[in-house]
Amino acid sequence: MFELQYFIIGIVQGFTEFLPISSSGHLVLVSELTSWKDQGLFTDVAVHVGTLLAVIIYLRTHITALVKNFFSFQFNENYNLIKIIIATLPAVIVGFFIYDYIQLYFRDIKVVAVTSVVFAALLFIADHFKIKISSWDNINNFQAFIIGVFQVLAFIPGASRAGVTITGARFLGIDRSSAAIFSMLLSIPIILASLVLTSLDFVSSNELDINLYQSLFAAIVACITALVSINIMMQIIQRSNFNVFIIYRVILGFILLYFYA
Repeated sequence: MFELQYFIIGIVQGFTEFLPISSSGHLVLVSELTSWKDQGLFTDVAVHVGTLLAVIIYLRTHITALVKNFFSFQFNENYNLIKIIIATLPAVIVGFFIYDYIQLYFRDIKVVAVTSVVFAALLFIADHFKIKISSWDNINNFQAFIIGVFQVLAFIPGASRAGVTITGARFLGIDRSSAAIFSMLLSIPIILASLVLTSLDFVSSNELDINLYQSLFAAIVACITALVSINIMMQIIQRSNFNVFIIYRVILGFILLYFYA
């Protein structure tokens, strides 16, 4: 039997995963606004697989180039896979120690509201007041590390992993399209790490109530929605800036503060 919950979860996860508006914040909001029981770890794994497939499809050209360079052993300063690894390490290391603590004490709607506004303001500053423009291919390893440090801020609910990595890239003078592409490339190891951790939790939980078809349906919805949202974002920032996402986050933050503060 079709359940609206899985459809909504797929849409929310897919549409918000790669936009600078916080997927975790919106899932917290869905939880606050509905009386639905937790969808279970298996569904969490499924929708992450869906979004991972979407970003791989969209970035297939970049990923193919990374794989070709890897097998040609081109390990130098311009080797982009090294930059991705360097930018991923801070979040992996810090997340190992603080992830459970953050999930336990900071998953609060008021935290999401405040961080939505604060990090929207940071993105606005980074997006509008950096003059130097360059491609993500031209960043060095130290700059990749700085973007990785920004990614650590994504553990704060409502901060948005995409938002903070794009903010870091824009502060370094990376052009908008390249900032978004690098952010999406960084999402791949992060989603994979999340999949591993969630899968381990799922195995250890002995969860028996698995709705296979509904979870797969949610994964398909998440994949399709993620592809649509990525294309929309790229079209917007190629013609304009991140203002539409910034304004949305500010409005959302103040609405949440009004109703939940």
